[in-house]
Amino acid sequence: MSPPGSQWEGEQPSGHWEFEKRVEERTDGRIQVENVAEGQLCGELTCPEKVRQGSVEIGSASIGNSTKFYPMNDIWMLPFTFPSPQSLGYVHQKAETWEQWWVPFAQEFGVVPLWMHAPTLRSINIGLDRSENKDFDHRVPENVEGIDCRRTGSQVSGICLNEWGMSPVSVSWADSLQGLRSGVVGGMEAAISPICAYEGNMADSLGESVHNQWTIHNDVKWASVEWLKGLSDENLTVIAEESRKLYRDLVRRNPQIHREVLGTHTDDPPEDSCVVEHDLQVNYVEGDEQQKWADQVTYDQNPDLYTDIVDSADQIGVDGEAFHEYLHDSARESAVPDDFWGDDFTIDAWWDDYLQEM
Repeated sequence: MSPPGSQWEGEQPSGHWEFEKRVEERTDGRIQVENVAEGQLCGELTCPEKVRQGSVEIGSASIGNSTKFYPMNDIWMLPFTFPSPQSLGYVHQKAETWEQWWVPFAQEFGVVPLWMHAPTLRSINIGLDRSENKDFDHRVPENVEGIDCRRTGSQVSGICLNEWGMSPVSVSWADSLQGLRSGVVGGMEAAISPICAYEGNMADSLGESVHNQWTIHNDVKWASVEWLKGLSDENLTVIAEESRKLYRDLVRRNPQIHREVLGTHTDDPPEDSCVVEHDLQVNYVEGDEQQKWADQVTYDQNPDLYTDIVDSADQIGVDGEAFHEYLHDSARESAVPDDFWGDDFTIDAWWDDYLQEM
């Protein structure tokens, strides 16, 4: 993470700099937070292990990229488990989620989520060259067959792209910029928020975003349990309360982030929003079209695709099949809002409620 795009008013607010500001203001500078950006201490694929080793107190990495070290976290990525961003935010903070997953996870690895980005879901994004050279909109799997698609670190990513007839390729974010413009890479899987961040460099490389909402995009701030337990009661209270309020405020800002800053989930995006400024076409895929994506990759219809992932939950003493059923069913409870949260979002359970069990 770096400040442009990740600050509080950016396209993908991470909370890093807001956390620093709030903690230092609350303690009159007694607690100092040092954010070290741009991978200087660790990156998306190394932070989880750095935190586990104790060389970094807090490190940032998405749940998907954390699977390099914690493969069982791919159970969160199983496609179409979460039907909406708000369902993900709802399930994150249920007491049962902490008890069933994050407590045994922390007991095994000594690492716990301190807070998360505002929840959102991923799209299949089509490169500018591919979009300009095809006389149809990309809306269903048949439209993307044969595309070389830039993937992230999750095992689920490679499985799903293969099932949709694409060729998953590992290309750096920076190298993807030119590749998507020139046709060397035909597409990429990502949420719209990081695409729009950092002055929209990636958005300028894309022609379309196929908004099929197939899996989660959720960056996590991983913290060392040993470090947290070593804090004084006073300092622990500050860290817990400020991280909790920070996540609450990120979720409450989700409608404004998506509709005003990004210009998604609305039929009339503002002129200064990302999708308008960068001329990015968003293809909203729902109903029968979305079902075509889901039929090939959902766990309930294709369990053999994810046997290793579900079985890997055994490492932390969790029944993977039962836990995925819990995630799926919880995400569809009547308490999940129909629309993005506003000021009424609250958090019922937080990591400090369970720290002594970890």
